[in-house]
Amino acid sequence: MTKYASAAKMFQLAAIAAAFALSGAAQATTTLTNEYTVTTSVSAAGVNTWTFDYSVLNNNQGIGGQTGFDGFTIFVPVTASLVSSTAPAPYNGAPGFWSQGSSAQLDLAGNGTQNLVAPAGYAAYTWWGQNTQSVYTPGSTANFSITLSNVAVGNNTVGLSTYFGFGAATAESTSSQYGNYSTFTGNFVSPVAAVPEPGSYAMLLAGLGLLGFVARRRKSGRHAA
Repeated sequence: MTKYASAAKMFQLAAIAAAFALSGAAQATTTLTNEYTVTTSVSAAGVNTWTFDYSVLNNNQGIGGQTGFDGFTIFVPVTASLVSSTAPAPYNGAPGFWSQGSSAQLDLAGNGTQNLVAPAGYAAYTWWGQNTQSVYTPGSTANFSITLSNVAVGNNTVGLSTYFGFGAATAESTSSQYGNYSTFTGNFVSPVAAVPEPGSYAMLLAGLGLLGFVARRRKSGRHAA
């Protein structure tokens, strides 16, 4: 291992240690104007790899029956690598299930409506409740988890979707052939950016070393004069 590679490795490990220290405090609970309470946390799962956990309590979103929390979206850097993810079980049993995947935006109504568009360099990773028996009714809690590599930890936009069925729509609802939907967004602990590759650390350290060498030469030259 070369001197620069060794230094780069030490620099990288120090950065990971610092990030891990931050991750211990990277847990927060946010209430979205009484609709939902979301608890988020993050833990290190390897080099530049983090597990993000989300616990979503539905406070009052639903109008009876199998209506309520039905979709959850986070923005993920397109350069990130998905290691694994977990979705909640259907709240009301079979045949419900939750699907998961990424797209350019959160499409609440399934009709092309761009309710939450991912910014440049990001994709919208979404868990969707499939079938009304997937829906988490008021007073229930759904849990999600995603492990990503090549990401940093910070605050990022998260969207939560409510399914109101075919009953009375709310003012913020988007209607489709599947029923009435609404979304609520906020900033939560989330993957926010890609992290430099190990080679980038080596280049950074080499550049800093070169600057130090030039500074020492200039200082020596002044003394000789």
